[in-house]
Amino acid sequence: MKKLWLLCIFTILIVSNSLFSQYYFSGTIKDSENLFPLSFAIVKYKNRQTVTDNSGYFSIVSPSRKIKFKIKYIGYKPKVIEYTAREKVNKLGDILLQLKLKNLDEVTITSGKYQKSINEVTVSIETVKPKFIKNNNINAFNNLLDKIPGVNIIDGQVNIRGGSGFSYGAGSRVLVLINNMPALQFDSALPNWENIPVENIEKIEIMKGAGSALYGSAAMNGIINILPIYAKKKALFRAKTFYTLYDSPRDKNKKWWTSPPYKTGFSALYAKKLNKLDFVGSLYYNKTKGYNRNTFDNYGRATINIDYHLTDRINLGLHTNFNSGKGLTFFYWKNANEGAYQADTVAYSAKDKDVIIIDPSIRYRSKNGDKHILQGRFYSVSNLIGIDKYDLSKTYYGEYQFQKRINDLGIILTSGLVASKSTTNAELYGDTTYVAYNTALYIQSEKKLWKRLNLVLGIRYETNKIDGPKIINGKDVREKYTKESKPVFRFGANYKLFKKTNFRVSWGQGFRYPTIAEKFSNVFEGSLVLLPNLDLKSETGSTMEFGIRQGWNVFGLQGYSDISAFQSEYKNMIEFALKFDKNIYFTSVNLANTIIKGIEITSGFAGKIKNVELDFNGGYTYIDPKYKEFTDDIKSKSSVDYNILKYRYKETFKFDFEASYKHFKIGFGSSYNSFMEAIDKLFELKLNGLPKGVKEYRANHNQGNNVYRMRIGYKYENLGIQLNIDNLFNKEYSVRPGLLEAPRSFTLSLSYGL
Repeated sequence: MKKLWLLCIFTILIVSNSLFSQYYFSGTIKDSENLFPLSFAIVKYKNRQTVTDNSGYFSIVSPSRKIKFKIKYIGYKPKVIEYTAREKVNKLGDILLQLKLKNLDEVTITSGKYQKSINEVTVSIETVKPKFIKNNNINAFNNLLDKIPGVNIIDGQVNIRGGSGFSYGAGSRVLVLINNMPALQFDSALPNWENIPVENIEKIEIMKGAGSALYGSAAMNGIINILPIYAKKKALFRAKTFYTLYDSPRDKNKKWWTSPPYKTGFSALYAKKLNKLDFVGSLYYNKTKGYNRNTFDNYGRATINIDYHLTDRINLGLHTNFNSGKGLTFFYWKNANEGAYQADTVAYSAKDKDVIIIDPSIRYRSKNGDKHILQGRFYSVSNLIGIDKYDLSKTYYGEYQFQKRINDLGIILTSGLVASKSTTNAELYGDTTYVAYNTALYIQSEKKLWKRLNLVLGIRYETNKIDGPKIINGKDVREKYTKESKPVFRFGANYKLFKKTNFRVSWGQGFRYPTIAEKFSNVFEGSLVLLPNLDLKSETGSTMEFGIRQGWNVFGLQGYSDISAFQSEYKNMIEFALKFDKNIYFTSVNLANTIIKGIEITSGFAGKIKNVELDFNGGYTYIDPKYKEFTDDIKSKSSVDYNILKYRYKETFKFDFEASYKHFKIGFGSSYNSFMEAIDKLFELKLNGLPKGVKEYRANHNQGNNVYRMRIGYKYENLGIQLNIDNLFNKEYSVRPGLLEAPRSFTLSLSYGL
């Protein structure tokens, strides 16, 4: 017994000595520029490691007074810290990491709602930086999209890899987000491009492929996520003014003006961290006398984004967007010759608009790193559609999101609840009130195995319903208001084959319920007639992709090359169709089942050769869009007698290149679309209420469109001047029947930035 007591005392003394000889180190890892905490940063010391929580905090224990540890975070330069303890508990304070400015270290959040290396995502993602927007003098967001590989825009409607055709202002399959919040007008899924504050964009992420599992039904063809600028400790101020002149058309017979059409405007941005308050504000205004006769666009917007850091773990946010404008446009030309930039007298349409967007949010990070986000949106829009028809819509949107990292298992869980209610009172829909409801529950799990394999599995269960009047056009339509619920799934994998080589595979489902506009539009405005289709069904689909991304370094240039093969299938695909029954009209229909196969090759690089900085990005996309069953009925409605979906480009090639030396820069770019082989056959017939000369015009312009652009700029300290020439060779082209695109234009812009 005496020996046992001596052994216990000896053991206690050893343990006590060990405990008293331990030293504690703690700190908070933050971004060096804006002081944001970097959650889940890796801290390595000896043969052990830990990660920071969502506030960037970490703590480690060491038996030695001297410690050396390394901090790593995606997209940032690693940092080594050596420290000698002065006491048992040592607080190191804030440790600041600097961003890497390299293409291969690109960080994206869209695929999983958290920061992740673009090399490790399981889907194709394109990123666009503010430099690209500034270089191409982008003032309206839709003018950016046709310069991105694999992305096309037809009459304001965006599609990715041929996922949509020509839908007249409704039913987008590409979800537009602003800071991860839906930015589509809910009653029509219409992307109001004027709402998007181009002047305060930090980055744009374009996800190609079904994203419905995380983001909902409108994301079945892809996602465009617009990430705004955040305030930094150093004040940011930018201002720009510009003036655009349109040249005469190549065919002088089409010129109707004596003084040239123009567009002029200005923008300003201010951002600053004020202790616990982050403030970002911006203004924009433009005035346009259109190259299409009698058309104009006078438009302005203001945004104010405020974030208050109540504590290190709680953030309160209020983001706003106010915009208003008046304009006049037209649906189709007078004829394909001298009247190509003039409208048929019955084809004009007003586009007056007033929009209010208010987004409150609360973000909380728990001590163990769990992230809780409660965010909402109030979206009020008043549109004048046609000459005297108004669309009054109010939407309330709310989302709770929870994210947890289970470090022991290497799993990241992202889940959430979504609910929205949209009330629309519009003459466009028969001068009555409709209410659309949407609720959803989603969860996505991501796991990394063997430091090489990333796996993603997600599911979303969504419910949609529309309520409206019992009687429409004298008919009882109560049974048409169906409530529909469906699950959608997503799976993806990314494997790191070599140091700079990643292989990915993904499969995702999509489900889209018809919008109010698609199902109930009832418009008689001049020649434009839209009729409702109360029997319209929801559409479903899936996208599969295989891809490989290769990084490389050559002659001081760092870049990547990416190749992917994809296949999208849609059942009951919804699109607007042109029909004839005594009169010409548009209506939404469920197409036969469709399949789109294709390949895409993209590449980019940046770097310096001697004293010249070079920047390039571009890509080629080929699609084979077909009906699964090409019936005689489908053939009779198409302008061609072979199997191809209407309003698609089979081939596109786009690139942008810039070289800069000291204060000077010069850039060059191109957007090529192959000939649109198939359109609605009725467009090529000579019928009242349709644009004249479409068939002849298409026969004479059947080689596709290659539109070039050029820019020259000079910057001295904070002042910059730039000349942009769009449609450099004054190409005459059309992207949809009955409407010509802009002739060559010259834009001179002056900018100032701190």
